[in-house]
Amino acid sequence: MKNSKQKKHLSINANVFLSMVAVALVLVAILWILQIAFTGLIYKNIKTSAISNASETIATNIDSDNLEGLISQVAISEDLCIKVIDLKNDDTEIYDEHFHNDCIIHKITDYDALIGSWYNNAEENGGAYTTILPREMFRDFEYDPDSFNGQTPEKDVERANCIISIRLVVDENGIEHMILSNTSVEPLDSTVKTIRIMLLVLTLIAVVVSLIASYILSKRISTPISKINTAAKSLSDSNFKTIFKEEGPKEVRELASTLNETAAQLAQLDRMQKELIANISHDLRTPLTMISGYSEVMRDIPGENTPENIQVIIDETARLNSLVSDLLNVSKLQSGTQIMDIKRVSITNIAKETVSRFERLVSHNGYKIEFSYDQEVFIEADETRLLQVVYNLITNAINYTGEDKTVKVVQSILDNTVRISVMDSGEGISEENLPLIWDRYYKIDKVHKRAIMGTGLGLSIVKNILLLHDSRFGVSSEIGKGSTFWFEFKIVD
Repeated sequence: MKNSKQKKHLSINANVFLSMVAVALVLVAILWILQIAFTGLIYKNIKTSAISNASETIATNIDSDNLEGLISQVAISEDLCIKVIDLKNDDTEIYDEHFHNDCIIHKITDYDALIGSWYNNAEENGGAYTTILPREMFRDFEYDPDSFNGQTPEKDVERANCIISIRLVVDENGIEHMILSNTSVEPLDSTVKTIRIMLLVLTLIAVVVSLIASYILSKRISTPISKINTAAKSLSDSNFKTIFKEEGPKEVRELASTLNETAAQLAQLDRMQKELIANISHDLRTPLTMISGYSEVMRDIPGENTPENIQVIIDETARLNSLVSDLLNVSKLQSGTQIMDIKRVSITNIAKETVSRFERLVSHNGYKIEFSYDQEVFIEADETRLLQVVYNLITNAINYTGEDKTVKVVQSILDNTVRISVMDSGEGISEENLPLIWDRYYKIDKVHKRAIMGTGLGLSIVKNILLLHDSRFGVSSEIGKGSTFWFEFKIVD
């Protein structure tokens, strides 16, 4: 039972619009998350990296004659407080740059315990140590210097706001120095507040711009697709004259171009289908009329029940049976349901036997069929289907050969390939019509002609059988001189 409540789907315009708005909102949300959760951490990491690099620069140039100027330059550029302490001479301060009034390294008067803990941490860490401490710890010195290890107590981690860098270095005279650098990660709160205000304004602008841009872009993308959708509905109603406008993005233009080609092909197929129905009706009507007419004559007129009249009925019945069989063959071949029995066969014997059979059938009507070959050749193919190919090509040639009523079948060999050519001496086919002759019931003059032999479906059957064999095939023709149909197979030992 069909569900009466069918799910409603959004239009492509709405989908594109909502998708772009969603992307904009996600990006804004990511910016907010990064700002709220990681701004402090990123800022501290940047300052920590800067103070560590500054300490390394001073340590590298500890023996420089211009060390004092270098320390001053580094302190100004990186906003640092710096001390250089001579550890050999009672922790004497030999250089000092002071920029922050609330700097930890300049608030400490008792270095012994603190410097000892920092020294040990730096020595254990290869001569360099960086820590972040809360400034409030050192305002009233409410800590025990003897027990303080130079690291932030766990209870004060969240309010840690002063970065201390300790660097141990030995100068060229063998004197060990401690470089103390101090910087602050404040006023971080005011910075974050400013960033939040700017981010709020940016968010509002981004939302408005994304709404406008999403609307414009969604219309630009969806409008040509909507037009194609409307035109496609017309095409589904068998209006094959529908034109798809090639506009919009590249992919949409290509889609419109493909649909235009599809519409043209559908129009051609529709026309050919109607011609096929008309032609089949013609071919069915003719033998049925003959059967009906001769049967009535034999029933109503005494003495007309002759072998000749019965033979006409038998022949026309055979023609009907042949037509139905060919229609079934075409259908099976084109649907891919035909099972192929591939094996090693002699294409020479197949052509020879088919020619011999035709000679017995049509020689009394003055037709002459010639077969020429140099040697016997073997290929891999379905013998029954290959017989159909040769049979239908010869039948076609008989139907369209010239007044000399001659058909030539030639086997030729080129390298590892054998070609079978069937030639007639008829009126020939124009170059523009050559690709069309393989279609079912296609007639060059568009006037359906009842074949002398066969059903008119032969070339279509030939084409489909050879395609199943991956065989090359074709036709060449010259107006007034006849046509040559050919196909090729690889030779096997």
